[in-house]
Amino acid sequence: MIPQKTAQALLVRTAGRMPAGQQTHRLVPLSDSWYVSQLQTIVATLKIPMERRNKRTGRTEKARIWEVTDRTVSTWIGEAVAAAAADGVTFSAPVTPHTFRHSYTMHMLYAGIPLKVLQSLMGHKSISSTEVYTKVFALDVAAWHRVQFSMPESDAVTMLKNRHA
Repeated sequence: MIPQKTAQALLVRTAGRMPAGQQTHRLVPLSDSWYVSQLQTIVATLKIPMERRNKRTGRTEKARIWEVTDRTVSTWIGEAVAAAAADGVTFSAPVTPHTFRHSYTMHMLYAGIPLKVLQSLMGHKSISSTEVYTKVFALDVAAWHRVQFSMPESDAVTMLKNRHA
């Protein structure tokens, strides 16, 4: 894990939606110790500043580690989807940066992470925002277990007779 002081310098935690025009910063827990070690090395080696002065407002703000915009990420994803399509791979839904957020959430649910913990990790102000994922999760689990709602008539009659005997 990144030391608390470093984590606080990297990101400021916020919950819920930010007003239009304001940037959202979220604390993202990193559970892969190798990745954390590499990130710490990069930050230390490149001497990445943790704060910067906004030229427009003059205020001090938390600095990005990498200057990658939402548009850049969307472009990368679009290029990857196009390359996949060229190889004959199709997706059932559009792939966007938000797709990865949904995927992360579903993987956490499949791993058994409690809903309140997931709410905090996702930065949801309301538990109802997180509960949306449990509906999809429930459908997936039911399908995986192949829950059947019918049986041969003779088995149903036998079961009912034995129950009332």
